[in-house]
Amino acid sequence: MNQYVLIFRQRPGQISEADLAERGKLVTAWAQKEMAAGRQLDPRILDSEREVVGEAEEAAPTALLFIDAKDMAEAVSVAKAHPGVKFGASVEVRAWTSPLAAK
Repeated sequence: MNQYVLIFRQRPGQISEADLAERGKLVTAWAQKEMAAGRQLDPRILDSEREVVGEAEEAAPTALLFIDAKDMAEAVSVAKAHPGVKFGASVEVRAWTSPLAAK
């Protein structure tokens, strides 16, 4: 298995409070289904307070989800199935390794 991170971005004000609640329910159900299928999920929600050094992207990252997948295609498939996409979030999929592994 390879390690990937799903980087979620959502523009502020892009989603209503009702949609946030609905998205939360759908994400919980999605995560339970993924874990029942044996997928390891390691999520992180990012705080809204931030300081950008250098050039900032239009929409700041809002969450990170670390997953294991056999390849990039499988990781992208997991990202496409995430309910956040239906609520206007974009998801960037990237492989990652620890900088300590390169030593």
